[in-house]
Amino acid sequence: MNFPGLDPLWRGTHKTAQALYAIRPWTISHCRAAIAAGDSVVVVATTALGDSILCTPLIQALSDELSPDRVGFLVREPYASLYEKDPRIGRLYTVGGKYRNFCRLRHQFLANNNPPRIALIANCTEPDLIPWLWHCGVRGFLRYRTRWSEWPEWFANKEMLRRPGTPEYATGHAIENNLAMASTLGIPTIERLLKTYPPSVPAEFCPAAERENTVIIHPGASRVEKRWPLESWTAVLYRLNRDFGCRVTISGSAAEYDEAEKLRRRLMPGVPTENLAGKLSLPELAARQHRASLFLSGDTGPYHLAVSVGCPTVTLFAPKDRGSSIEACGPHKADPQFHRTRQTSRFELKLSTIFPETVIEESSAILAALAQARQPADSTPAA
Repeated sequence: MNFPGLDPLWRGTHKTAQALYAIRPWTISHCRAAIAAGDSVVVVATTALGDSILCTPLIQALSDELSPDRVGFLVREPYASLYEKDPRIGRLYTVGGKYRNFCRLRHQFLANNNPPRIALIANCTEPDLIPWLWHCGVRGFLRYRTRWSEWPEWFANKEMLRRPGTPEYATGHAIENNLAMASTLGIPTIERLLKTYPPSVPAEFCPAAERENTVIIHPGASRVEKRWPLESWTAVLYRLNRDFGCRVTISGSAAEYDEAEKLRRRLMPGVPTENLAGKLSLPELAARQHRASLFLSGDTGPYHLAVSVGCPTVTLFAPKDRGSSIEACGPHKADPQFHRTRQTSRFELKLSTIFPETVIEESSAILAALAQARQPADSTPAA
């Protein structure tokens, strides 16, 4: 929802209010004092699915230090089902998108006995959401350090923000950049892995020896440049079925069903394949990933979901800049034996420049390791 002129009117009104000192966001000292006094915080990730999952190490750090009942998470409505049972989150908040459901969000905040007074902004729509958080009672704002904002003067950690065009802009991994907000508040952070707790998915990762011999392929993505050609995926999946006998499940959104069906028809009848595009909720996809042997995709939200439930991955990247590269969005500290990546040789190249042979090599290495783990241990008779 964005009526003509709404953005400049909204922006101008709130910048004027701040200039007149009607709006005075807290400094770092104010934020630290509020933390010490027992105030709650909210982590904000209201853009893509992957952005929200990349916040889970930050949520873990906050929960460990403050207790879960003082930690909130604000996400878009379609992703809320992943976090409804997360033991680290005391209160889950949702929005529908730009300028949507604002009044309901304010009601959600004010209905809390200890509404959040500090917002850690990982990713959100601008210029709408940050001023609205003020109207919801937030007074301290911190921003993910590697990006700039339309509201730099609102952020207590303004000196950490990196302007476009500077060497530091869009550098570093998203997990580390998110954790930097907690460090600024004096909250201890350590290197942490992605971890989600979707409903009906066991908290512990599935052991390698117990994984089903299934490969999940997610050929779609939000942007065309993140989609690998179907003929390339076909070549990879034929080879993996031939060498390892694996079954194939195709995932995707309802809008991606037709493309998924094209891939299924390419693989049948030689490769046992099911097309579940549009048929799985996010928790249902996570449950399948939890037990699968491998998840294949481009750089897309379900890839981060797979990592967060312990599913081995091979992921293809075609970054436009460092902010969309392996450096920023790769598996980070996940076990490199089971999480492999391939990236185009330079920015702006098409994903099709990555050859199937390289993906077969990476996928085969993971499946071979899993096959070895399934072999019964040699037993030596006692003397």
